[in-house]
Amino acid sequence: MSPHFITTACLDWNDQGTPVAAAFDDVYYSNNDGLAETRYVFLNQSGLPDRWAQHDRPLFVVAETGFGTGLNMLATWHAFINYRRQHPQGNAQRLHLISVEKFPLSHSDLEQALGQWPELSTLSERLLAEYPVAVNGCHRLWLDENVSLDLWLGDVAEVLPQMEAGLSGKVDAWYLDGFAPSKNPDMWTPELFQQLARLARSGATLATFTAASVVRHGLTAAGFSMTRVKGYAHKRNMLTGVCCANPRPPYPTPWFWRRLGQVRHTVIVGAGIAGASLAYALTRRGQRVTLLEQHGEPAAGASGNRQAAVYPLLNGEHDTLSQIYLQAFLYGRRLLPAVMEPNHVPHDWCSVVQLAFNNKSSAKINNLLAQFSTDIVRPLTAEQVNTRTGISANLSGAEYPLAGWVCPFELTRALLTTAEQTGLLRCHYHTALKTLTQQDDSQWQLEIETSAPEASSSLENAPLVSALQADNVVIANGHQVRDWPQTRQLTISSVRGQVNYQPSTPTLAGLKTVVCYEGYLTPAWQGHHCVGASYAHDQETLDYQAQDEQDNVEKLTRTLPALDDLTPVAGAGRVSVRAVCRDHLPLVGAAPHKAQQLQQYQHMPQRHKEALPLAADYAGLYIFSGLGSRGLCTAPLLAEVLAAQLLDEPYPLTSTQLAALNPNRLWLRKLLKGKPVTNSEM
Repeated sequence: MSPHFITTACLDWNDQGTPVAAAFDDVYYSNNDGLAETRYVFLNQSGLPDRWAQHDRPLFVVAETGFGTGLNMLATWHAFINYRRQHPQGNAQRLHLISVEKFPLSHSDLEQALGQWPELSTLSERLLAEYPVAVNGCHRLWLDENVSLDLWLGDVAEVLPQMEAGLSGKVDAWYLDGFAPSKNPDMWTPELFQQLARLARSGATLATFTAASVVRHGLTAAGFSMTRVKGYAHKRNMLTGVCCANPRPPYPTPWFWRRLGQVRHTVIVGAGIAGASLAYALTRRGQRVTLLEQHGEPAAGASGNRQAAVYPLLNGEHDTLSQIYLQAFLYGRRLLPAVMEPNHVPHDWCSVVQLAFNNKSSAKINNLLAQFSTDIVRPLTAEQVNTRTGISANLSGAEYPLAGWVCPFELTRALLTTAEQTGLLRCHYHTALKTLTQQDDSQWQLEIETSAPEASSSLENAPLVSALQADNVVIANGHQVRDWPQTRQLTISSVRGQVNYQPSTPTLAGLKTVVCYEGYLTPAWQGHHCVGASYAHDQETLDYQAQDEQDNVEKLTRTLPALDDLTPVAGAGRVSVRAVCRDHLPLVGAAPHKAQQLQQYQHMPQRHKEALPLAADYAGLYIFSGLGSRGLCTAPLLAEVLAAQLLDEPYPLTSTQLAALNPNRLWLRKLLKGKPVTNSEM
C-alpha cells in the first residue's frame, strides 16, 4: 500500500443539512431519510437480521466500499444489538465490519454528520471515541465486546487486492456504497468486482443502491448472480446479488499461506506479553485457553521490567516494517486503556521525545518528519525539547505525542486477569512443557512437568509429570521457542538486555516525558527511573553485570551532560533475554516444517508457472515470538492476527505485511531469489 498521506474529505452541506462530497458533487446519503435508505438498501436486501440467527458460524462479516459517514456500519451494528437482545442463542454471536475509505471525514465533520441520527447517538459517541488518526492501512476498532470494525484508509483499488482472503473468502455480505458510478467511476471497475468475489465466502450476498447496467454486467462476470429489485423511495431499481460457489483460484503465494486452527481448545506456552495478549484475544472470542508458564508468575522473563517506552518503530521509507509497527502502536493505544484502567496498570501517555544526538540520528528524524503527519511525530527545537522534557537536553529532536510508558509486568497481569474473568482461561504456573507430539495431524499431546513453589522443599511436592491434549498449541515463550524438535529450525536470536533502576535526583526530578537517544530514560515512578538498556547478541546469562550498569549511565550522561548528579545503585536493575529476528519483525504464524519446505520449493525461480503446493507445516502448532524490545507495541495487534488465523477471521494487516511476519520468511526469501538454503542453516 502507498505510504502517502491520507487526505480528509472536503465537505459542503446542502439546504437539507446533508453532507456533500465536494470532489464528487454527490451526497453521502439520501436527503429524505438516510438511515431509512441504509436499512432498506443494505440491511433488508442482505437479509439482515434474519440471516444471523441461522448463520453457519459464530462470526458474521459485513464489508463495504466507502465508509463515508459510517452510517451503514452504525445501522448494521444497531441491528445486531437488537438481534442479540431478541435471539441471545442465535448462531451469529459476533459481528465484524470492514470498510474502505480513501477520503475519511475529519473528526469534527463526522460528529456533525452523525448528529442527525439521535437514535444512534450512543453508538456514534463510541465510534467517535475510537475514530483513528488519518494514516494509511487498517485500523481495528472494538465498538463493543461483540462488534469490531476494520476501517481501511486508502484507495479501494489498492486496498482490496492486499486483503487476505485465505482459502475460502472472509465476507458474508457486501455493501457497495461508493458515490454513483457516473460521479466516481473508479469505484465501479471490473477489477474491483473481481476482488469482491475473491474476498466473498460462497453464498455471500451483495447489495448496492445503483442499478447501472455496467455494474450489473461487471458483477455477473465476476461470479455474482445479480437481480434488479425496487429501489428506495422514488428510485426505480437497485441491485442485489449472491456469490456463486465457483471454484476458487489457486492460492497466489502458497509458501506464505496461513493454516487455520481448530475452534476448540488452545494451549499457550509462555505468560509474557505475547502469551497474555493472545489469551485475551482468544477468550474475548469465546475460546477455551490453557496457559502454561514455567515460572511461578506471569511476566517473569523479558516482559517483567518496571517501565517500558511504548512508541512505534518508524523509518523514512515507511516500508512494511514501519507500517506494521505504526498500525500496531495505534491499535494498542485504542485497546489498552480498557484493560489498564480497571486494573490500575501504572502508565503515562506523556509522549516520547527522540533526541538528535548525532548526525545519523538527526538525518533519521528529518526523514520521519517528512513522511508523517504531526499526529504521529512532530519536530522540536532544542528549546522546545527542554520545555517538553523538563530537563536540560539542549538538543533538537522529535516528539511522538501519542506515546509514553507502561509497566510491562502489570499490563501482562491485567491482560490475564481480564481473560480469566471470562471463565475460559486456566493458568498453570510452575509448569514446564517437556515434550510435544502429534499423530496423524490430530490433537497435540503435551507432557508437562509441574514443580512445587520454590519456597517449599517437601518431598511430597516433587515435580509432577502429567499429560495434556490440545487442538492448537502456541509457543510464545520468547527466546526459548526453539526448545522442541518442531521449532528448532526457527531463525531467531537471543539478546541479553540489562536495565538500571535509577533513584531520582534533582536534575531528573523534573523529567516529564520518555527520552530516547542511544538508550532510553523514563520519568520517575515510585521514586525511580528506568535507564536502559544493554544489547548483547547471543547471550542468555541472567547475572547482573556492573559493567553494563555503568555503560547505561555513560550513554545517558554522554548525551545529556547536564545530568551530572547520577549515582547508580549497585545491583539496582534487571536482566532479561529478548528473542529477536534479524529483520526486526516478530514470528507470527504456523510452525513451518523446514526440511519439507526446502524440498517443496527448491529451484523456485524456475518453477514460477507450476502450481506449487501449500507450504508444509506442523498442523495445529503456532509460533508467537521474536518481539524483541517492542513487545508492548506489537503484541496486542499481532495477537489479533494469530487469533484471526486460528479462527478463520479477517486479518487487520495486508497480505504483504502478513508475509513479513511468517515464521518461514527468512529462508523462503532466499529460495525465491534462487539462493541455496540448507536445513541446518539458521
